[in-house]
Amino acid sequence: MGIEINEYIEMGRFNSKEAGYYVLEHDAPSPDEQEIIESIPFMQGVYDFSMLLGEKVFDNRKLTVKLYRPLTSYEERKRLEQEAKEQLILNEVSAITDSWLDGCHWLGKCTSVIAEDDQSRNVLILTITFDCYPFALKDAAGYTDEFDVDYFVDGVDQWTGFFVKGQRNILLINEGVNATSPIITATGKMQLITDDGESLDIQKGQNQDLFFKLKRGENHLTIIGSGHIRFITETEVMV
Repeated sequence: MGIEINEYIEMGRFNSKEAGYYVLEHDAPSPDEQEIIESIPFMQGVYDFSMLLGEKVFDNRKLTVKLYRPLTSYEERKRLEQEAKEQLILNEVSAITDSWLDGCHWLGKCTSVIAEDDQSRNVLILTITFDCYPFALKDAAGYTDEFDVDYFVDGVDQWTGFFVKGQRNILLINEGVNATSPIITATGKMQLITDDGESLDIQKGQNQDLFFKLKRGENHLTIIGSGHIRFITETEVMV
């Protein structure tokens, strides 16, 4: 009886567990920070402007997974190598399910599939590299209102969709590690006002203003108008 496969990686049609691979190695180092450090003439030391927008900014991170498939014939090894490359390399940027993560997934693309064929042991080893968004994304997206009524979501217990008649004060909690720009859908024209006095015009249908962000933690908003409004975004976490 073989050892049960518990860990796996999945992207598109490729699922390492279903294909019979064991995970030998898993490496997802923290992403590099985009630093802006300047030296000013006649001033002591240097100035770090990396937090100019109020939060750190990171480059993409590299995820590397080494897979091991034992007791595999030569013809089967050739087929599996070709199949893995076709299923992974041709994918665009999409969700990557990683059993190493708990309740989260990566967003990225596969950049490399390197195969090692061990004829003496009938073993196929694949080293797969992904270029990923620096943060992992929670599987339970915050602020989603699937049924067009007020209801709770996993994570933070909060309303995510709101019926508005005239004016309504609402609270949205961004449980992620940084500010995020939500997709806002509305059944009619509305106006959104933040607790800082910032105003945003909401049109009927789907809206997303990349300059409007839900800050980390509590966001007290005022909605003016009539109809239904909902907020859709993904919670980012650093792992």
